[in-house]
Amino acid sequence: MAVTIDQYWSYRFHDQIHLQYQQMSMRLQDKIDPMMVHRDVSAAIDHHERLGALIANDVISPFGQTKILNPLHSRRAVALQSSDAAVLVSDENTLRSMVNPQNAYTQTIVAALGRRADLHVINDGLGSAQVASVTAGTGVITYATQAMLSANYLGTSVTSINLATIIKTAALLSKSACPNGAGERIFAYAPGQLADLLAITQASSSDFTKNTIHDRGTINNLDWEGFTWVEIPDVLDPANAVLQRMLPYTAGASAAAPATRTCMAFHKSAIGLSIGRDITTKINERPDLNNSIQVRSVMMQAAVRVWDAAVCGVYALEN
Repeated sequence: MAVTIDQYWSYRFHDQIHLQYQQMSMRLQDKIDPMMVHRDVSAAIDHHERLGALIANDVISPFGQTKILNPLHSRRAVALQSSDAAVLVSDENTLRSMVNPQNAYTQTIVAALGRRADLHVINDGLGSAQVASVTAGTGVITYATQAMLSANYLGTSVTSINLATIIKTAALLSKSACPNGAGERIFAYAPGQLADLLAITQASSSDFTKNTIHDRGTINNLDWEGFTWVEIPDVLDPANAVLQRMLPYTAGASAAAPATRTCMAFHKSAIGLSIGRDITTKINERPDLNNSIQVRSVMMQAAVRVWDAAVCGVYALEN
């Protein structure tokens, strides 16, 4: 056989596109209490109203003066943020290819916006909240910021997430009178905490729980220790390089200062979400780009921490 027979070798290609493993849907937005979600907001800034707690007075004398209570009104503000994701599909390319990636592009960019929506909840939940106040007698609204309560950060950077810290987090939320029960409290963690969670006997042993987390290999979407556990992975490219950290991450500087992840525990009504536009996808022809097809998805939303005492940051060793 001639040594140039390799010129006749055949090469097979397929018209099916395989999407990279990725988080394909929002994981935190549907965990927020629907009463805390404002939809169809047509405004630059939206407000979430707050009313403080009271305790009733004892009646000392049946004919005494009625004591009038004065509950504290306040509000948190949120500036809506537009986000988009767009790609182009050119006939010049698709006519030369077996593959039309338009549908795959649509799935990918919608998933990208879902992760951006989760990032709004994380960053605005753990970051500084915008406080709106009305100056008495003038009606003028002024804005200030409120940082996360320092007492609501628990755990350490050199300690694995553990039962003691989880119980302490639950107790701290209970001290602020956060309701408990199925789906009331959320604990968002990263895959870097999974090994340590699986190693907690009370989370994995049938002597303590009905959850079979070793059979499942995860605690994601399970209820344990009063929390619904939600795994939030980072966004990676095909080479496993990090495109976006989701839960806050601090790189390790040394063995004594290892990498740290800040997990997030919160009550479902502790965070307000304002949505000006849900994820909407439009497919248009672009005459200015040689009639290429543009696949673009957009959304407008932002979040704000409404109740400071009901959100906790939990430092944990990142494996």
